[in-house]
Amino acid sequence: MYDINLETLMANQYLFNHKKQFNIEVGMKIKEIRTNKKMPKKEMAFQTLMSPTYITQIENGINGITLNKFIIICNALQIHPKEILDDFLFDYNTNEDILYDELQQDKNIVENIKNYLKNKK
Repeated sequence: MYDINLETLMANQYLFNHKKQFNIEVGMKIKEIRTNKKMPKKEMAFQTLMSPTYITQIENGINGITLNKFIIICNALQIHPKEILDDFLFDYNTNEDILYDELQQDKNIVENIKNYLKNKK
């Protein structure tokens, strides 16, 4: 039998309930990395075998992406998936508890988690 970790459950519930916002923030992170690398959208589309329109939809959070497409995008950007995902993962070393109600107040997932961790130190 598994022990129930309420903090993990609450963080996952938040992400599940805010899938659209999650897609937006992941897309923004992908766009930020692409633009910082000065990679034109057409080059990204070519490298990922996707259309420039689809890349725009991903970067704007209109379309979520499958794990397969996520890895293809990371390969095209020559980054480790961790560079995008770290902000969304529950950190067991520094998170003693995440209060679900605090996270629900604002839909900016990354900022919520970063601010919470900053205040816990």
